[in-house]
Parts: sequence; C-alpha cells; structure tokens
Amino acid sequence: MAITKDKRQINIIDTTLRNGELTAGVVFSKHEKLRIAKLLEEIGVPEIEIGTPYLGEVERDIMKAIIDSPIKSTLYAYCEANPQHVEYAAQTGIKHVILNISTSDIHIKKKYHKNKTWVVNKLKEIIRTAKKNDLNFIVAAEDATRTDLEFLLKIMHIAQKKGAERFRICDTVSQFDPFRTFLNINSVKDAVDIPVEVYNHNDFGMATANGMAAIRAGASSIVVSVGGLGEGTGNAALEEIVMALKYLENIELGITTTKFREVAEYVAKASARAIPIWKAIVGTNVFAHESGIHADGVIKNPRNYEVFNPSEVGLTRQLVVGKHSGSHTILHKFKEFGIDLTDKDANEILALARSMAVDLKRTLFDKELMYIYQEHKQKKEKEKIEPLGSE
Repeated sequence: MAITKDKRQINIIDTTLRNGELTAGVVFSKHEKLRIAKLLEEIGVPEIEIGTPYLGEVERDIMKAIIDSPIKSTLYAYCEANPQHVEYAAQTGIKHVILNISTSDIHIKKKYHKNKTWVVNKLKEIIRTAKKNDLNFIVAAEDATRTDLEFLLKIMHIAQKKGAERFRICDTVSQFDPFRTFLNINSVKDAVDIPVEVYNHNDFGMATANGMAAIRAGASSIVVSVGGLGEGTGNAALEEIVMALKYLENIELGITTTKFREVAEYVAKASARAIPIWKAIVGTNVFAHESGIHADGVIKNPRNYEVFNPSEVGLTRQLVVGKHSGSHTILHKFKEFGIDLTDKDANEILALARSMAVDLKRTLFDKELMYIYQEHKQKKEKEKIEPLGSE
C-alpha cells in the first residue's frame, strides 16, 4: 500500500547566523554570513535569523547587507526585552523580529530581579515598539519549559491578542524529554489558538527528538541550525529534522537535501569546527560499511542497512576494508579495481588485510589493498616455481 505524504505545513527557521554564532569561539565574517544566508536560501530554507542588532554597528551593517541582497527567504532579527533593541532592529530595514523575554521564576527573580507583572508590562512595551516600527513579530518565551504553565498561557494569550505571528517555546536548559515535550505542546495547543514554534537545546542529546515530539503534538514551526551549531550544546540540526520529517513522519518540506553536506562543510569551515565523521545525516561514516554482515547486505541491496540513498544528502557510499570486513567486501572491492578474485584468494587476502588493519588500528587505503594483492600474487607465483628446483 502506498504511503500518502502528510499534508501538514511545518515551517523551518534557521538560527545558524544568530545562535550558531553564539557558539563559544565562533565568529562569522560579513562574507561568510552572506554566503551562509545564500546557501540556506538556495536549498529552500524559508526563514532565517540573521543576527542580533543590539550587538553593535558592525552587526547591523552585516544584517543590512543580507537584507539588501537578493535573498528571498524571510529574514528575522533577534531582540531581547528592551525597546531600544527593537529600535536597533528597525534601523537595519528588517521586517520581522523575534521578541525574547524570560518567563520562568528563576529567570524573573535571578536574572531580572523583577516579578511577573514586570514581565507582562515589558512584553507589552516591546510589542508596542515593534508595532510602532511596522515590524511583524514572534514572541519567544525564554526558559519556557521551566515556566509555570498558567503564567506561560497568560503570556501566550497576550502574544496572540497583540498580533504575534506565532509563539516560540524555548527549552533553554533542556528540561524536557520527548514525552514531556509532547504533553506540554499538546496542553498549550489545546488552551491557546496561536501557532506554536519550538526551540530546543541539546544538553542531553535530545534536541532533534524533542523537536520531532513537538511537531507530532501540534507545533507548526521549529528552530534549527546547520549541524546543530549553537550556544552550549547547540540546537536541533537542520539536516536531522528535515530528513526525520521526511522518513519518519512522511512530511516533505521541499528543501534540497542533496546539498546538505556542502552546506555543512561550509558552515564547519566558517566556524572552525570539524564535522564529526559519525555525525547523523552528514558525517562521512554514515554510509561507510566495514562489518562483513553489513557490507554484504548493502552489496545485495542498500536498503538492507540504509534508510535512504547517500546521494540524497550529498554523500557517497563507502565499503571499507578493516578488521571486521568479510570476503564479500574483498570480492566487491577488487571488482571495482577490475580484478576478479576466486573465493580462495579473497579469503587469503582478507586474512592479510585484517592483520594489517589491526597493526595500523584503522581501515585500509585502496593502495594498501593493492600492495597486499600484489604481494599475495607474487607469493603464489613463487610457490608454483619453487617445486621445480627442489631436490
């Protein structure tokens, strides 16, 4: 039976240029920011956070350059709960802003040294400033997952009444697991009629899982970054969310996934951060098979051990030879070299290859395999000749 694509409209808003740059030690140049914004637009990311205008003139100048460029994605500036920050955003020519305000008791008391009445009044003040400057806005509740639900709903009602595009629930310190996330989003969706967006940090390695749980519960928008780059442990990764939605929820976002590796490499270089080889979706080991059982299964049919084709994310399949390889891998690899081995030769070469891999503590290069083959061939030829000169 054919699986029908889910018709839900899920929005992606990328924060690589904003929270991604908050990663300790990461700074993007003007050229890099423009290039990343363009890459995101080219692959079809609909919304992009491009910066934090109150950081200064340099930041605002870069934002203006992105705004003035021919990028069609909807662009957002990020503002804390201060009217001046909203004014700075308006100076850049931006049309959309994120208005961030903390809502948890610990933030209200320990960060602001205020009370809940102050939070409500401050939110109304920054919304007035946004409206005065003809800015569309999202209201973001920082530390929402540690916020009293009654107060959170009150803030959400205000955002809805004042005309917010949607409401962002931030799991700032990763307090939720996927089960709590689902219940929380389900509860607020039942109580308030405003589109919900989620923003997940990755302190316990569950940012993507929490994002998926939120979407299943009814959230219609999610904040992501390339490779999960972000402050502290980072955010839900763009590539993980997009591919998980496609293959686990049957939701096709229309994003060009074939460029995921290219985009990830550019962001990695710009941020001076390597892409771990085991990184989900875009790591080079995602489609590298060494184990004999796995390699044999992939040779027979890639779907045995691969959910999707590596070309879908800009990678290639690799059958590598190492300690755990089997003879079918050897036969397949040498066919690639244009050499047909007998089963006996394949097993003998495999034994030599496994021994070398243990000594070197890694998989073998193709050239090393050819050296093993040539030495094995010479040894066999020598064994054929030597009996003639015996006795």
